[in-house]
Amino acid sequence: MITSFLQLNFYFLYLIPNTNLNLFIMRKLLLSIALVSFCFSANAQFGASVGYGSGKAKVSGGGESVTSDASGAFAIGLFYDSEISDNLDLLPSIAFGIGEKVEDESNNSLALGLGLQYYPSGKDGNFFIQPGLGLGFILSDVDTDFIKKSAFSGSIGLGIDLSDNFTLIASYATQLSNSSNIDDITIKANSFGGSLLYKF
Repeated sequence: MITSFLQLNFYFLYLIPNTNLNLFIMRKLLLSIALVSFCFSANAQFGASVGYGSGKAKVSGGGESVTSDASGAFAIGLFYDSEISDNLDLLPSIAFGIGEKVEDESNNSLALGLGLQYYPSGKDGNFFIQPGLGLGFILSDVDTDFIKKSAFSGSIGLGIDLSDNFTLIASYATQLSNSSNIDDITIKANSFGGSLLYKF
């Protein structure tokens, strides 16, 4: 099973969110839910994930827009699978993304995620749908006069439990916040990714 690891858009290395009150509240909400699921779940397991994602950024302003070439990133992470019922699992996560270099400079990131796995026919069906929320942070140097260093995103994924320990997920993520620090300019990104999860 997985959290929103890869879905959580650390694929977007250069894509980031607003530091306004709404984002602050969302960060606190994500951390609070993760803490509650960790403390109060009797049926829970830790796990690790690996994955790959590819995303594009779109810059818009002045009635025009430009879309970047696709940029990929590998990711490794840890998650906590908290079983809520036979149909629902809550998965907080943290992941480290290793992106393609930009002008020979590293392009790495850190992501916090929160996913909700819904099994339409119960756990015996193995198939699930996973919406998620993510908060990503760029670890490389960027010009913060133009770009923010954090990003808020949403995702949707489809997954299947291959066994009691292994899960495979394909997902789509979209950035919900504007990465630009320049007035009248919008920078957002979308990505596709796949990940393999292992529960200890």
